[in-house]
Amino acid sequence: MQNNHEENIEAVTKMALQFLAEAIGQCPAGLESRTSRDIVFAVLGFQYGAVQSAAYVAGLGEDASQGIAEDVLGRINGMEKESVIKFLALMPMLAEKEYPPIGIGGKAIISFYHAATDDERLETAGSLREILRQIDEAKK
Repeated sequence: MQNNHEENIEAVTKMALQFLAEAIGQCPAGLESRTSRDIVFAVLGFQYGAVQSAAYVAGLGEDASQGIAEDVLGRINGMEKESVIKFLALMPMLAEKEYPPIGIGGKAIISFYHAATDDERLETAGSLREILRQIDEAKK
């Protein structure tokens, strides 16, 4: 049972990293240097939602999901563990308030892995780019 649990954690981590790397690859260049608080929370919320959804589908509990999120968000964003933990502490409250990027990320990762074609995968991976476009439009 423990071995299966560890395999699920490893599979979710790999799936989340692959999906999020593809999603970030669909975004405008220089995303990592943007300091807008709205952009940072949208990107991290999207990533958090994707990890939570993948963990849920794999039958993992909240502790495992949180551990995967710490690992994945730190690795994909090049963030220190302390920074990741601070952001993750806010995510359950944002999820409770139905912060859109979290829900979109959760749906997008599932759609990505159920997509029948590469075009469908690219479309779902592009959902983060669409969130960022909407934030930019709102600021104009």
